[in-house]
Amino acid sequence: MRRSLAGLTVGALALVVLVTTYLLFQYTSKKITGGGGYRVHALFHNALGVYERTRVLSAGLRIGQVEERVLDQESGKAKVFLRIMPDIKLYENAAIAKKAASLLGEYYLEIDPGSPFTVRKGQRVALGELHDGDEIKIVTEPVEMGEIMNSVGETLPILRDILSDVKALTSGPVKDIADNANQLLERNSAIVERLLGRIDDIAATVQGITHTEADDVRVTLRNAREISESIKGLVGTTQGQVSGAGQELRSSLQKLQTSIDSLDKSLRHVDKITGRMEEGEGTVGHLLTDDTVAKNLDNITDDISSVTRGVSRLQTIVGLRTEYNYMAHTFKSYVAVQLYPRPDKFYLIEFVDDPRGYRNAQSVVGYNSTTGAYSSEQITTTEQLRFSFMFGKRWGPFQGRFGIKESTGGVGGDLYLFDDHLMLSTDIFDTRSNQYPRVTGRGYLAIYKKYLYLVGGVDDVLNYTRTQGTAGGFFDYFFGLQLYFNDEDLKTLLLFGGASAAAAAGK
Repeated sequence: MRRSLAGLTVGALALVVLVTTYLLFQYTSKKITGGGGYRVHALFHNALGVYERTRVLSAGLRIGQVEERVLDQESGKAKVFLRIMPDIKLYENAAIAKKAASLLGEYYLEIDPGSPFTVRKGQRVALGELHDGDEIKIVTEPVEMGEIMNSVGETLPILRDILSDVKALTSGPVKDIADNANQLLERNSAIVERLLGRIDDIAATVQGITHTEADDVRVTLRNAREISESIKGLVGTTQGQVSGAGQELRSSLQKLQTSIDSLDKSLRHVDKITGRMEEGEGTVGHLLTDDTVAKNLDNITDDISSVTRGVSRLQTIVGLRTEYNYMAHTFKSYVAVQLYPRPDKFYLIEFVDDPRGYRNAQSVVGYNSTTGAYSSEQITTTEQLRFSFMFGKRWGPFQGRFGIKESTGGVGGDLYLFDDHLMLSTDIFDTRSNQYPRVTGRGYLAIYKKYLYLVGGVDDVLNYTRTQGTAGGFFDYFFGLQLYFNDEDLKTLLLFGGASAAAAAGK
């Protein structure tokens, strides 16, 4: 009788879940589109990260969703169709922008509805509304990381070549020319200084002589012979000094000519080197004329860009969940990590602390002298940590999973409703230690944004054995709470947690 009631209960529960799911799905679809709405489109150079059912927001509020993406044959751009709620008005000067929801590659579309009037040449001009089939012509797209990496990859080889040429010139002929010119100026400056000093002495001596001669002529003519002989001697002495200064001046000019010849020779050497570089001779010339190195650098930057794009799109969600089982009177805890390389694909890694333990079925064969051979099945329970590793794929509001579920093979399915604020989930696993597979039904309801969820459901509905007060009971009810952390939350926790740890360590 209990087995019949169990089957009837499971059938009724499945029927109620299916009807509720259909009604909620219809209600959600009508709520999002407003019972129909109207359809507009926009052209994007790059629609990567924008998928069907991507959110369309205005001033932070949802006004529609992405309905379809196709390639426009005329412009070669991505043509994205949007379904807008019927009570939202868009005008001719409406603008749409593709914005990142996080650093991991998730995007949404932001619309500025525009205004019914604009000012042109000082005149107020009325603008019409957009209707079904119209185009939003003002489109803003963010700069992709790949474009930045390509620009950096094109600039680095040019900068490297320029720095190599400057280094070669400054450490080679130009440096030698500068050193030679500096030494020449230092030597000639000392010579010119000494020459000017001697010329000043000669001028002072001549001036003193002329003054003396003027005084002697005015005083007396009797010493004319002595004065003339004195002047003759002084002139002879002065002539020798001027002759010596002239010889030193000619020597300095010869040294200057030699330095100029050396500078001209160095310049011819530099011109010869640059000519060979232009013709592609030598290492520097090969780098200037052959673009093989630049192409290799472009390939390397493209590979790095593809790797960084893959990493940047990876989104991580950490979930902590605790459930209380009524029949077993105990708690069951989960730690789950979901990795999203794409918005519609993910990997689930889960660790489970289940007080009911890991059940293992064993067959025991024996012999009795009265009844003969007999066999019995023993189920042992061990308290060990269980784990799950599943791959998931999402189609609209539906999501499927398969892989390892609580250390056994299993599959699962999820249904997301009300903009992911309500989720209905079913898992089927553990087909070895029970008469029937272990079937678990669970519902999640967001009670604070999408961070805190209220959880409730039934466990092991096919193996209907009511064993109250023990950890090994099969069929059971449960309820609990689940807490979600996404990438932005984890970065905030790491930032403030690190600061708190550093402050505590400082004390």
